[in-house]
Order: sequence, then structure tokens, then C-alpha cells
Amino acid sequence: MNGTRKYAARPKRRSGRLAPRDLLPVLLLLPCLAWSPAWAGPESVSPGPAETEAVAAAALRPFPVIFEARHRATLSASRSGVLGSMKVDVGSRIKKGALIASVDSGEPALRRKRGELAVRHLNKKVAELTKLNKSGLATNDAVQTAIMERDLARSEIAIYRREIAVSAIKAPFACEVIRRHAQAHEWVTEGQPVVDVVSLAEIRAVANIPSHIAVRLKPEMTHEFYVNDLDVEVTGTVAAITAEVDERSNTVRVVWKVAADGHRLLPGMKGEVRLDG
Repeated sequence: MNGTRKYAARPKRRSGRLAPRDLLPVLLLLPCLAWSPAWAGPESVSPGPAETEAVAAAALRPFPVIFEARHRATLSASRSGVLGSMKVDVGSRIKKGALIASVDSGEPALRRKRGELAVRHLNKKVAELTKLNKSGLATNDAVQTAIMERDLARSEIAIYRREIAVSAIKAPFACEVIRRHAQAHEWVTEGQPVVDVVSLAEIRAVANIPSHIAVRLKPEMTHEFYVNDLDVEVTGTVAAITAEVDERSNTVRVVWKVAADGHRLLPGMKGEVRLDG
């Protein structure tokens, strides 16, 4: 050896450019990559029914409601007197027109009877005077006076009959007694409350809804209500939208007619309704 050191041959350095033969596999794969689902954006995937329902539910806002009866009344005494009888108690269910209580009507009844007797007598008197007048034995003034007395007696009888009629306190509709203000044999004055009654046949839901949401509501629109006290959901339809905005709260009073669906939905119960906010 002559002392000259030999080195292994180094590989040739490749330039940064790709040769055409290197691009061929990439070009062949491009159509496949363009149609691959992995390249599809999220907007191209249609949401399913469950996802759509969840998004719609998330957009709803809850609003508190209170349930009330459409028909309720405080029945009062129409005349002063002793409450002679009380046919019902709290919780009693009553048919329309049934007797609830009555104020003693003994004195008006006696006056009516006396008036009826007076009318009978005056009828005979008028008949006799009319006969005598035809014979010239009674004046026209006497006949007219007797007729006037008879008409006054008949008017008094009508007044007494009305007093007797209003002595009875009757149910104005099919209802249930929820409160008593007086007991039997107590003295009551004209206009004094005797019982509170309510009808459970038609229950309404009432809520104060922001005006910008209330203006989008229409009569007969259907909404779902959750009843806190019963832990159930019921359906209601819009019955009325008050044509006035409360200046302080900027809300509108909305009323729904609620279908109880067999649940004992009582006035005063609370719940919520979800509306698109």
C-alpha cells in the first residue's frame, strides 16, 4: 500500500425537486382523497331527529304559571235574616241549581199570604161595585179606587215572593264548596258572604310573558305545562292574550285553557311553561 487512504463512496445528494416518477402515486390517490368521508366538513352531516329535538328544547325558556278555575264565585245573602239551614260543607260537590243555604223567610211568607187574602176580598169588591155602577148605585170613582187597591195588593205580593225567592242561596253552576263564611242559625246581613264555590270543569293556566315573546303567540297554539305539585305534564291551548303591556315588568298576561287529562288539577297549583325565547 502506498499510504493513500480510501473512503467509501458517498451517495449522491438528491435535489429538493421530486422526480415525475415520485409524483405518480400521489396523483393516483387524489381522487380517492377528494371523496373520502374524512374530508367532509361537519356542516355536510344532517342531524338526526334526536339531535334536532334536543336543540329545539334547549332554545325554550321556562316561565312560571299559576293554575286557576275559570268559574268561581262567592255566594252571599241577598237579604238580612237568620241563616235557617246550611245544606253543604267544605268539599261538598253540588249540581247546578241545588240549594246550598237559605235565610229564614217566615215573615215575607206571612205577608204574602195576607196579601193574597186581601186580593181575594178586593176582587169581590171590584165585582160588586162594577155591578152597582151599571145600576147607577156606585160611582166610577168608587170602582176605580177598588181596582187601584187590588193592584197595590198584587204588587206587594210580587215583592214578598221575590224576597222569599232570594232567601234561597243556590249553586250557579256545578261546583265544589271550598270555604264557608257563616254557620247555620247565624244572623247574616244583606251582601254578607256565605260560601265560596269553584268549578273544576275548566282549569286555566295564567302567566306574565315578556312582550317580545307574547306578540308571537296566537290563539289555539298548543304548549306543554309541567305541574310542580303533581309532577306531571299537561297540554294547554292559548285562550286569551291581554291587549296591554305592564309598564313595570314589560310583560303581557297570557291565559291557556288546560286539559287536566284525568289529573286533579286544582286552582292555586303552580308550574311552568316553556316557550321559544
